[in-house]
Amino acid sequence: MSELSTRLEAELADEAGIEATVATPVEAPRRRRPLLTPAVLAVVVVALYALPFVVNSYVLFVANLTLVYAIATLGFDILIGWSGQIGLAHAALFAVGAFGSTIAVERGMPFLVTLPLVAVLAALMAVVIGFPAIRLTGFFLAIATLAFGFVIIEALTAADGLTGGGAGKAVDVWTIPGITGSASTYFLTATIALVAFLLARRALYGRFGRTLQTVRHLGSLTGSLGVSTLRYRLVAFGISGGIAAVAGALYAQLQTFIFPAMFDFNLLVPFLVMVFVGGAGSLYGPIVGAAFAVVLVELFQDLGDFQAIAYGLALMLAITVLRGGLVSLGREVRDSRLVGRLTGRSAARKGAVRRA
Repeated sequence: MSELSTRLEAELADEAGIEATVATPVEAPRRRRPLLTPAVLAVVVVALYALPFVVNSYVLFVANLTLVYAIATLGFDILIGWSGQIGLAHAALFAVGAFGSTIAVERGMPFLVTLPLVAVLAALMAVVIGFPAIRLTGFFLAIATLAFGFVIIEALTAADGLTGGGAGKAVDVWTIPGITGSASTYFLTATIALVAFLLARRALYGRFGRTLQTVRHLGSLTGSLGVSTLRYRLVAFGISGGIAAVAGALYAQLQTFIFPAMFDFNLLVPFLVMVFVGGAGSLYGPIVGAAFAVVLVELFQDLGDFQAIAYGLALMLAITVLRGGLVSLGREVRDSRLVGRLTGRSAARKGAVRRA
């Protein structure tokens, strides 16, 4: 049996995916499920739902925007960090959710009903975008999907009757009876964020996530053992697009007025920053990256057109200095030579090597 076959069989257990990993290659280490005890989850839930009662409207808006970005970045990270595909139509699918939900509400549909509908619509669009581009890789895949994204934004701009064109469209804000619109949007966003991240934790650190990782590292070679690379990559495109659309619908509720130019390249760059600065392929990376991006917006809001340059510099710095993102900062510090010298870990390792 060849070395390649041995490697593949160690990664894949059956046609449905990875049931058990008996040997993991160096370049695709197994990821440990992040610790989430019931006590920690309870604290997070209480903190999230108590926030509107203890902060002012500005802080609530910032927190709401962070959660919306975290949801959108989670979908983007599934595509980039977990399946390894640089698909750049995410901001456009985000716009599909925003405009699709707003238009449906105008036509008399309840807002909550529009969320699954725009998710399905954007997921199908993502699969349509991904299918012809799926055989491309790297730079060529990025350019192809970016072009599709531009087409979507231009189509939204041209559809004056539905989207308001360049002038934009006001959004009918959904409210919980007896609660303000901003607080209602926050409670809904927090609930969706909790559900999304809990489901992602279960899926990505299970068989589905391990299969995505294997497809990412081995590519079409997985087909020799019955695992369809095309299917899993398209599933990643669909999930990413669906999550982006739901986040876009929430974003429209938060902004209360939307226009197509909001969702162009100037939004795509921050999404990339959130993925890589937070930590690509990490469950908590989207949350950290979204918080970081919102802080950048507040710091760079007076820069105007130079915001994209500031985001680009932040992205370059994150990729070159902290490749695992901010979520890996603690591990990087712990494993650094300075901390090793201070704790005596280096000396202990040298002693162990000498004894061996």
